[in-house]
Amino acid sequence: MEVPFLIVKDKARLGTLVHQKTSAVVALTGVNKEDEKQLQIFRDLGIEKFNDNTDLMRKWGGGIMGLKTQAKLDKRAKALAVEEAKKQASLKR
Repeated sequence: MEVPFLIVKDKARLGTLVHQKTSAVVALTGVNKEDEKQLQIFRDLGIEKFNDNTDLMRKWGGGIMGLKTQAKLDKRAKALAVEEAKKQASLKR
């Protein structure tokens, strides 16, 4: 069973839905009869924009590494370059 979901811009907008100042998460289990059509529109929108969006599911973070990780990878790359240079020098003999 696929559960439709939506990502809302800020917590205050969800808070207005539940008559609170803010809310991090809202799960709608039932609505009034007059609001069912609006819920169906939101459900279809959520499935279209988020559930069926394969690019959204594949994207994890921004790919920006921290300074420590960058330094560690630079150090590792230099060590590999030195090792490769040694291999090339020993093959030329």
